[in-house]
Amino acid sequence: MSILLQVRMKKFLFILTFAILSLNVSAKISTISGRAPSYSGSKLELKSYVDQISNVERVMASAEVDSLGNFSFVVDLSSTMQLFIPEELFRGFLFVEPGKNYEIRLPKKEPRTLSQKLDPYFSPVEILLEIVGLEQTDLNAQLMQFEDAFDFYTLKHIRYGTKLDSIHASIAQMKEIFPDLYENAYSARFIEYRFLMLQNMSAESSQDTLIHQLNRLGVEQHNPAFWDLFNSLFADFIKQSSGDREAYLTFQRVVEEGNVKIYFLTIARRYGITDPVLKELVAIKWMYDLLNQHEFDQFKVYDFMQKIGAGISDLQNRESLIFALNNSQGNLIGMQVPDFKAINASGKSCNMKDYFGKFVYLNFCNSMLNQTQKDLEVMLRFKNDYKGDLEIINIGLYDEPEQMKKLSHRFGDKMEFWSVENPDELKKLFNIKSIPSYFLIDKDGNFLMTKGAEPNDELRMLLQRILKI
Repeated sequence: MSILLQVRMKKFLFILTFAILSLNVSAKISTISGRAPSYSGSKLELKSYVDQISNVERVMASAEVDSLGNFSFVVDLSSTMQLFIPEELFRGFLFVEPGKNYEIRLPKKEPRTLSQKLDPYFSPVEILLEIVGLEQTDLNAQLMQFEDAFDFYTLKHIRYGTKLDSIHASIAQMKEIFPDLYENAYSARFIEYRFLMLQNMSAESSQDTLIHQLNRLGVEQHNPAFWDLFNSLFADFIKQSSGDREAYLTFQRVVEEGNVKIYFLTIARRYGITDPVLKELVAIKWMYDLLNQHEFDQFKVYDFMQKIGAGISDLQNRESLIFALNNSQGNLIGMQVPDFKAINASGKSCNMKDYFGKFVYLNFCNSMLNQTQKDLEVMLRFKNDYKGDLEIINIGLYDEPEQMKKLSHRFGDKMEFWSVENPDELKKLFNIKSIPSYFLIDKDGNFLMTKGAEPNDELRMLLQRILKI
């Protein structure tokens, strides 16, 4: 992480903390409690999203489940929020209103299987948590009834067509069915965001018109319907604008020149985004998406992302920018490898910084995979060829430490075998999508290769050029 970014981050977080403390003056206490015997002795976390651009989560409260299965969360809220409890097989959510108390039931605790842990496409099931004594007037009941209707109309238009007049008719019907949702500011915006999602299904809908309507509605960062619409409208926006050559070249030029002022003016004037919070979120998302597309020079995009911080005034957006920058470092060529704690096969603590000064090949693997067994044989030949010039570290994700010890005995002192306590967090840190994943680190501790770094003849030739062997 650059020193400039560290300074900015400390300043942003100081301001953010002060603002949050100020906001809490008007907050009201809500409790979420329950009894879940299968979780006895476990720690539960109640979370919210900082944003749903980089999907960074914030812990709102923690609870220890006692021997009888009882738990309780206490949160201070100044506005309605969707909060969730993440578990291995599910992500249970509920809408929590300030000052209200909720008794909930959790599904039986079950761990993921190894195949689920290794499956890059696996994701926990999203469920509305069961609320004891839920009344039909409760916000959760009303929004779930609306969501059922929204899903029905969405499927209807997928099957029978997406003519705009037909979609408008569906929206009118839902307004008649759910008039009470307009009596609550949170649910009123929720359904309006959903109606724009329906309109976005139609090829007859102008994207500019939908953006103008979202601009009119404004931003509600704790509203999941906002993020669904926002990501639908602005996903891969710059890449998709390549059909509009003038707009595409404008984006390319502002990134090349680092012209933040023109960037924000383009967002405001070309796309009619005048809401300051929305304009800032769009600015962050477009650059974050660019970093994951390799459409422009990644270093210039990353540098530009740092510069747009000067144009971000909303405190929550500043926090979103910081997390987006941090997430982007996970596998960005030329950025320093993140440090993390691990245990080697001898049971000793180790970290990446101890290996700075040498080229390091990182293999995030699992011993149960046939591919890992093949890779280890190839990497053994690499190590024999490059001797002390290359360190090979195999990190067993979801492997037991004993298994790492067995592999260490099998391959002698040729390679390192590490275990980590929290593989899920390490995958996020390195932005790992699948296992195995491979990274080549240079002598300064910077990423030299990420994509295409698997052990093969192409990598062998690259190492020969680098190490001059």
